[in-house]
Amino acid sequence: MGADSSGASIVLWTLEEEGVVEVRVAGTGDLADGQMTTVKVGDRTVLLARVDGRFCATAARCPHWGGPLREGNLSGPRLLCPWHKATYDVRSGELLEPPALDGIATYAVRVDGEDVYVEDQRRPPAGGAKGGRDPSDTRTFVVVGGGAAAQAAMEELRRRGYAGRLLMITPEDTWPYDRPNLSKDYLAGELGEDMLPLRPPAFYDELGVERVAGRVAELDAAGRTVVLEDGTTLAFDAALVATGGVPRRLDVPGGDLPGVVTLRSRADCERLIGLVDTANRVVIAGAGFIGMEVAASLRTRGLDVTVTAPDAVPFAAAFGERVGRMVQAVHEEHGVRFALGRKIVAMEGDGAVRGVRLDDGSTLPADIVVVGIGVAPATEFVGGIDLDRDGGIPVDGRLRAAEAVWAVGDVARYPDPYSGKDVRIEHWRLAEQHGRAAAASMSGDDAAFTGVPFFWTQHFDLQLGYAGAGRGWDEHLVLGDPDGRDFTVVFAAGDQVLAACGTRDTELGAFMELMRLGRLPSFGELTGARHGVFAERLRGVA
Repeated sequence: MGADSSGASIVLWTLEEEGVVEVRVAGTGDLADGQMTTVKVGDRTVLLARVDGRFCATAARCPHWGGPLREGNLSGPRLLCPWHKATYDVRSGELLEPPALDGIATYAVRVDGEDVYVEDQRRPPAGGAKGGRDPSDTRTFVVVGGGAAAQAAMEELRRRGYAGRLLMITPEDTWPYDRPNLSKDYLAGELGEDMLPLRPPAFYDELGVERVAGRVAELDAAGRTVVLEDGTTLAFDAALVATGGVPRRLDVPGGDLPGVVTLRSRADCERLIGLVDTANRVVIAGAGFIGMEVAASLRTRGLDVTVTAPDAVPFAAAFGERVGRMVQAVHEEHGVRFALGRKIVAMEGDGAVRGVRLDDGSTLPADIVVVGIGVAPATEFVGGIDLDRDGGIPVDGRLRAAEAVWAVGDVARYPDPYSGKDVRIEHWRLAEQHGRAAAASMSGDDAAFTGVPFFWTQHFDLQLGYAGAGRGWDEHLVLGDPDGRDFTVVFAAGDQVLAACGTRDTELGAFMELMRLGRLPSFGELTGARHGVFAERLRGVA
């Protein structure tokens, strides 16, 4: 007899009948609705949850990166992983939202009187079956791009029964891979290259996907054709633009010297790692997400790293100055130096970069300069659609840009139902959400996209999560202690709460569910609130 962290008594014994092994894991009174715990079933750790009086048993770890689901959020039947917010139906194991690619295994549960039994036999999650190519289906769907959104869309199209020709056009000679880790663990040397691909090559053969190597020179929305740079013309019945962004470069003298690099693709990352082997000093141009993550990764490799940017405080526009200074302090504790409030006016060197000259006349020595000053939407090839001033593609609530063209991820400006604004957001998880939603729309589903944006950023041992679309905030409230790295910051425009960031995984998950349900408090209602207010409120809603 034992007890889990909630104090519930768990009595374990087995019942075998006709080859089925059952384990008594709990009494019916051990869990109330909305509660969950972990139990042992044979040699497996299993998550046991209670939803609307029903007991459900699933795998205890998220298949994305192994997050402990017991520490996540249970919102009705929706189970959110604490780390990256992959979401599952706890009753069936079905994947509801990325970044996981698959659902979670389930286990049969039987209630006998006041005893709860779980079978020692894993069952595959619902909703995971995907079809392939059927030559009798003469349609052609084209996906332009080879990243997260493309991956999610292709899988969802097949899951929803599309059996026509499916083309993925990408200039990269690879199938989709885990792009966020290019600036994090992979660049830091803490993740092997075998962990980057999202799926093995054979998976795409089974899915019936054709990878077309090349760049699209023109997409004609009205004519329903794409023309590649080599002149190849492909007709389509539906097209998805999922091309992501192109790194911005510094237009200064010496900006094209060898050793001045950007980081977007796996090939970019491999080139940077190759340079690192013979370098000592690195200057990071830009104190945003990519720049600061690269700074942490290269410092982890032992290089001398300096970050320079016009901003006085990293992340101040996104997170507020207090959190930005805390992140800067974490970097400084690990030996990263900063030259902030300065602009780069030139790169110096003879045959290769040797330094960066700033607008105050000082020079930062450098063997490598990594430029991380944002990206521009990769949409220069799109014809027949009026682009935004920044190159983004306006889409409707179904992510449709034209009669037979959809756009997702970094390139799409879509109507966010929570802020009431048209937004364009450059987040990996949102790109996957968009890909799944666009595939549903391409399959005839009329539902509007209602996903809540979320991203995470990693700096040494500090990981921050951010939920919502907070651009344009003019009020913020700090709950908890940023200096102690236990906090949530809420961002608002007037009295409307737009977003939150912080270090408490369950608090951000609760924030996301309250936003989705339309149950977030107003900014005024949060005055005097204690840290943990969103988790407490979600428990009340559930």
